[in-house]
Amino acid sequence: MKTPREVLFGQHQAAEAKLDAIREQVVAGLGTDAPVHAKQMPPVEPRPASALETGWRQFWWSLRWHLAGLGVAWLVVIALNIDHTPAPARGLARQDAPSPRQLLAALRENQRQLRELIAPPAAEPAREPQKPAPSPQSQMQPFSMTLA
Repeated sequence: MKTPREVLFGQHQAAEAKLDAIREQVVAGLGTDAPVHAKQMPPVEPRPASALETGWRQFWWSLRWHLAGLGVAWLVVIALNIDHTPAPARGLARQDAPSPRQLLAALRENQRQLRELIAPPAAEPAREPQKPAPSPQSQMQPFSMTLA
């Protein structure tokens, strides 16, 4: 039994000679039969890239996926920060705000409570330190006897 490769080569073997003839014509026409209407321009030799240009290009090329990921992350952040609440809802909060006099009264009450909590404790008279009672003289031993 023939393999699929052998079957394909058998079907296209007759076209191989025709394809070789077409290829030879095209290659021969590239060098001599240039179209008349085309402008003849001198060949431009590519300028060799400097080491600095090559280094920068490789650096940015290596970061392409990282930069794309950061860009997508910033787009998500921007999308999440868009405020979707209607404008009238923002104005309602200002209508319920207390008046400046009420704010000042609340601030003064808060300061009074803080002073009450932080106030130093009432000063109690300090007790005099007790002097240690002298020990009886009979218990004292001379220095030389303690070493023995």
